[in-house]
Amino acid sequence: MKIIAHRCGTDMFPELTIAAARHSLNLGADYVELDIRHTADGSLVICHDGSARRLFGVDKKIKDISLTEFLSFRHIEDVSFPSHSMEHFLAAGLKRNLYHIKEGGRYLTDIIDFCERYDALADSVLGLQSVEDIEIVKSYRPNVKTLAFMPDPEHIEDFARAGANYIRLWENWLTAQNTDLVKKTGKELWIMSGSFIAPGYTDYANIRLWKEMGADAVLVNEFEKIKKLC
Repeated sequence: MKIIAHRCGTDMFPELTIAAARHSLNLGADYVELDIRHTADGSLVICHDGSARRLFGVDKKIKDISLTEFLSFRHIEDVSFPSHSMEHFLAAGLKRNLYHIKEGGRYLTDIIDFCERYDALADSVLGLQSVEDIEIVKSYRPNVKTLAFMPDPEHIEDFARAGANYIRLWENWLTAQNTDLVKKTGKELWIMSGSFIAPGYTDYANIRLWKEMGADAVLVNEFEKIKKLC
């Protein structure tokens, strides 16, 4: 079972930093998850929330600020850590990334082009939130690996038909009906551990259970602890 470091997957460094990503990858994470948003000038940056408030203490929406302003932000958890663009991670040689693309559409080809520029596309997975985004990616680069970040489990077959390689189910979506349906599509089952309130954190017994049931991957926050179970 593959382990994906959710938001870079460690409490030892601020989330979504190069330091956190390198830490988890060096310890054996199969991928680190990076959330991609765009600034007002169309630049691709790494931030989970639509606002810069939680991570950087700046009450502005990412889409309303320039790249220059975004890159001036420091993590409020530890101001020695800067904000990052997508290109920062690639330039640092960090290529095994699962990109959770918060806003797709016309930005999807830019993301793919960045990955190709750094010879990282084969090592990347694009996490997409709509069937339309899956179709855009597959029409542009058919071999790109894609993960379905579905809004609900009722869309499993829709995302599979569109060409998603992997299907993500939240922990509380893991019914026999849903897991059987993923298997019938022939797609890999990736599990998002935890809940909407505390994503990435789960009982360790669940990790063992999912491994035994044949899950292909799990997204977790405490990578250092979880990797010992897999």
